[in-house]
Amino acid sequence: MSPDPKEILKLFPLSARDCRLLSWKGKKAVWHVKTDQGAKILKKSPASEPRLRFLCQAVRHLRANGAPVPALVRARDGTDYVRLGEACYTLTDAVDGRSPEYGSPSELRRIMRTLGRFHLASRGFQGSGDGEERSHLGRWAEGYRKHLEDLEAFRRQARAAASPFDKLYLKHADEFIRQGREALETLNGDAYREWVAKIDRIKNLCHQDFASGNLILNADGIHVIDMDSLTYDLPARDLRKIFNKVMKKSGWNESKAAVMLQAYHAAHPLNESEYRVVKTDLLFPHLFYGISSKFFGRRMESGWKDETALEKLKTMIRAETSKMEVLNRWDAIVRLAGEGKRA
Repeated sequence: MSPDPKEILKLFPLSARDCRLLSWKGKKAVWHVKTDQGAKILKKSPASEPRLRFLCQAVRHLRANGAPVPALVRARDGTDYVRLGEACYTLTDAVDGRSPEYGSPSELRRIMRTLGRFHLASRGFQGSGDGEERSHLGRWAEGYRKHLEDLEAFRRQARAAASPFDKLYLKHADEFIRQGREALETLNGDAYREWVAKIDRIKNLCHQDFASGNLILNADGIHVIDMDSLTYDLPARDLRKIFNKVMKKSGWNESKAAVMLQAYHAAHPLNESEYRVVKTDLLFPHLFYGISSKFFGRRMESGWKDETALEKLKTMIRAETSKMEVLNRWDAIVRLAGEGKRA
C-alpha cells in the first residue's frame, strides 16, 4: 500500500491544506496539493532512484537555462526528492492552463518555438555521475535494423493469417520496408555521423513525448511537464515525434510542415545537413511499425477490438503515404523556413 500523501508532504518545508489524487497507475501517481506556498504537484515516480537523480539534475539545468518547466521544491533535507517505503516522490510547482491545440496555427507555432527553446536550454547538460542517464545518440541504425527485422517477421505472420488487418498490412508492407531500408542506408552518410559527433560534444536532451498532453498553455506561454523519458539524442528525435503527432490524423500538409519548421528554426536553428537527418528519420515508417508491433506482438491496448486496430492501421498508412509528397519538397521547405518564409 502506498503511504498517505500527507505523510510524504511532511518531508517538504510547507504546510499542505488539501490533497487531491489526479491519477493512479500503480508505480506512478499524481496529486494536486494546495499549500501555504501555492499549488503544487506531488508525483510518485516510476523511475529508479539513480534515474530520478539524473532527471532532477536535468530539470534544474533546463530551468536555469530558460526552459519553461515547473520548478522542483526541495525537501527539508535539501534533496530534490524524498524516498518513503519502496517509492520516490517529487514535488513541483503546479501550472494552471490547458493543452495547446495542433489545429490552431498560432498555438502550433508556439509549440514548436517551445520545443526549440527546450533543446537550446538542454545544451551542455552533463549529469553528476551518480545518476542513471539514458542515451539514443548514435544508435539509430541499430534501432532501424531491429524494426525492419520485425516488419519482415510480421509479414511472415500476416501471410499465414487472413484477417482484414493482415491483408491490409501485406498490401503496404513491401513499400514501407523499402522506405525503411532507404532511411537506414542514408544514415551511413556523413550528415548523421557529423551531427552525432557534434551533439556528443555540446549535449542535447530529448523529451521523447513532447506532445500536447504534456504541454500547458496559459497567459505566460507554454510550459513543459512530464520529464520521465528524458534522453540524450539528436533534436531530430523530438522533431520526428511531434511531426508525426501533428500530421497522423489529418494527413501531411506542406504548409503546416513549413509553419512548424519555421517556428522551430526561429528558436533553435539547424543547418541544411541536420535537417536532412530529420528528413531521414521522418522517412522511416515509425507509425506503421508502431501499430503493426502492437497488433502482431499482441500488445493491443485494453479494450481494442479488431475493427479498432484496423482503423488505426488505415490512419497510419494514410499518414505514412501522405508524408512522401512533403518529404519530396523537404529541401525547399527547409530553405523557406531558414529565410522566415512560408510555403
